[in-house]
Formats: sequence, C-alpha cells, structure tokens
Amino acid sequence: MFNARWRRPLAALAASVLVLAACGGDDDGDDGAAAGGGGDLAGQEVEIFGAFSGDEAERMRTTLEPLIEETGIDVTYVDSPAFDTEITTRVEGGNIPDIAFFPQPGLLLDIADQTDALPVADYLDLDALETSLIPGFLDAARNESGDVMGFPVRMAVKSAMWRPLPAFDDAGYSIPSTDGELAALEDQIIADGGTPWCLGIESGGATGWPATDWIEEYMLRLHGPEVYDQWVTNEIPFDSPEVRAAFEKFEELWGKEGNVVGGSAGVLGLNFGDSPADLFTDPAGCYLHRQGNFITGFFPEDAQADLDASIAVSYFPPVEGGYDGNPVLAGGDLALLLNDTPAARAVMEFLSTDTYGESWAAEGGWLSPHVGFDDSIYPTQVERDLFAIGANADVLRFDASDLMPGPVGTGSFWTGTVDWIGGQRSLDEVLASIDDSWPE
Repeated sequence: MFNARWRRPLAALAASVLVLAACGGDDDGDDGAAAGGGGDLAGQEVEIFGAFSGDEAERMRTTLEPLIEETGIDVTYVDSPAFDTEITTRVEGGNIPDIAFFPQPGLLLDIADQTDALPVADYLDLDALETSLIPGFLDAARNESGDVMGFPVRMAVKSAMWRPLPAFDDAGYSIPSTDGELAALEDQIIADGGTPWCLGIESGGATGWPATDWIEEYMLRLHGPEVYDQWVTNEIPFDSPEVRAAFEKFEELWGKEGNVVGGSAGVLGLNFGDSPADLFTDPAGCYLHRQGNFITGFFPEDAQADLDASIAVSYFPPVEGGYDGNPVLAGGDLALLLNDTPAARAVMEFLSTDTYGESWAAEGGWLSPHVGFDDSIYPTQVERDLFAIGANADVLRFDASDLMPGPVGTGSFWTGTVDWIGGQRSLDEVLASIDDSWPE
C-alpha cells in the first residue's frame, strides 16, 4: 500500500465533503456560465471520491478551480478515511461516484472489472498521455486484456536516499552513485565511529511494509522491470533465485554489524515514522535513510520548516552487474472514470494534463507524474530533487505489494519478512510459505 500505510489516523468518523462549485451562493439567479463557466457543461455535476483529506483535500480543490471557472462544472469531492472499504461498498450498492482516486492499482483494476468503467483510450489520446508520463507509470493500471484503465494524478517517489545537512558534508562524505560506492561509504562511516543507516519497519498492523519496499527496490535494481512484473504476477515464485537474491541483498544491509541503528532488533522495534529522527540529532545518529517523499511529514518540525537546510535527497544507487538502467520504485494516486458523462470526461481530461497540480506543487507535498512538469514551481530544492528522481527514470514500477493479491502483498509478504529479520523463520521457510499463501 501507499497512502494507507503512512497517513496519520484521522479523527473524523464521517467523510467530509467539499463542494467545488463554479456558481456563487447568492440568490441572484445567475447560473454557472454567468459565474465564470460557460458552454454546454455549465451546471453539470461531477463527484470525485478519494482518500485525500484535511489540507490535502483543500489543496486538491484548488487544483480544480481553473477547470471550474472555464466550464462551470460543479465538482463535489468526497473523502473517506476508509476509502478502500467504502469504494467497494458504494459500487456494490450502486452508489458509484463519477471519478475515484485510488492509491492501490490492484483495487482500481478490481473496481474497474466490477463496473462499466471505460479504458482510458476510449476518451483520451493514450499515446500522448504515455509520452507525457514517466515511463512505466501506466502499466500499473493495465488489466489482463492490455487496456489501461486509469492514470496517475500524483506521484510518490520511493527510490530516495536521504542524508542530514550539514552533518554529511561536514564529515567529508560523498553521495554514492553505485551500490559499490554505497558499501564503501557505509564502511567509512562505521570506521569513523558513526552508524550509516536508520531503519525501522514497525507500523502497527501493517508492520513489515518498509522492509518489503527494500526487497522491491532490489528486485528492480538486480533484475529489471520484466522480471519484476513476472514476480508480481507469480510467474516467478518467491522461492526462486531472483527473489532470493533480492532478500539476500537487503540482508547485506540490515545484517551488517554496525550498519543500522539498533541492529536487527532496532529495525523490528522502531516505527518507520520515528526512524529518521537520528538524522537530525547533534551529532548525527545516522547518515542515510531510504524512504518515499512522504517521510518529510514525519521529520521534526524545525526540519520541516527549513527542509533545504536540514536534509538532502538523492537517487538510491543502482547495483553493478544488475539491471542496466535507472529504475524507480514509486507509488501514486490513480484516477478512474466510473460514470461516462461529458462533464466527467472533461474533468478526466483536465486531470491528465502536464500542468495539473501546479497550485498544489507550489504549496508543497505534491509531485507530478509528468516528465515535462515545470519543476521551478516546487518551493524547495528537496522537492525538485525528488521530482527529478522520478522524471529521470528509465522505467517506473509501482510498489509490488500493492499489485499482488491481498493475502500475499499485504499479508504473508509483510509477516514473513518480519519473521525472517527477527530470526523466527529461515529464508527458505519464509519464501516457501509466501508461495503457499498465493491464491489459486
């Protein structure tokens, strides 16, 4: 999962609703066209359903204002703290929103299969969209028939390696560009009396997902996207040389003496949101952290207030002898058209443009999935660097556990990895048990 893992618990028990109306609230009789929108779509209603809430919901509302002003469409955004469950309930009950934003591509494809959702090619120029997006992004929403059912409206970059400022530079360390250079940097930090990595995989009922992200990272770097895709669909089982190599590569990092804060026990017991804290101590308690761009929301408040002075980010380096390219592990929110109306199509067309989200980007906390997005809009160098990691990727792949069946991706893969790191089960036992959990 992407969003559900890291969003803080929501206090609200009921979904909040934002009405994005083009017409004003007075009673002067003006219609939508008179309020700034015009044409045949003025006054038509479109409901978007998603998991964005609070400030994110407000910022998404702002991104739609240019469309509302131009067309007069009345757009209602409904958010839910239990989106995954509620979208299924709404579809089963016939209360289907016009558009939905999915943090999980597997769920998007399931819902598309249960409804009359149209392939993207039926209402947009798919070739132009594919050219505009980071390579590989649309593959996450491609069904078994080869149809692309949705497209990304926001990106999360996971192949990001964080380092503390100015501690990293003051120590004379250099950013590694290869896995070999990274190993040498680890050795140097240890020799200097420091600890290279801060890493925690505790996450309540979702404990383990940060560890599986590491394994996904190494699957891409060692074997490339084709093997990665075969793994996701179980054409290559977990108990295979390719997957075993990714687990063992990760073990080289967390199992190396002195390489991780607290050792393996620290990895298991430390909450993922708390794990970067040692980057910001004086002296630094660690010098490296790998996590998606959303982790900035868990940094100390003073670091969040001035990211560029506190932290820097770079691309997690490739493995020599592995995949010949720069793959990126990512997540995102994908839009699915569920009710085919002219107004809903107009909203989807607007969401697909490479200028969508400019106002949100300027506020911070949002990355465009389009390679041509104007990165000068981002307010910090950190965000510009994060965007560049995605935009410069040779190929992008979604989080594998989000694409696998639930009993595996958010079940045995998570728990098995935890047992393996904790020494409760051997790697042989864990890989075999994950394969056994795969649905028929």
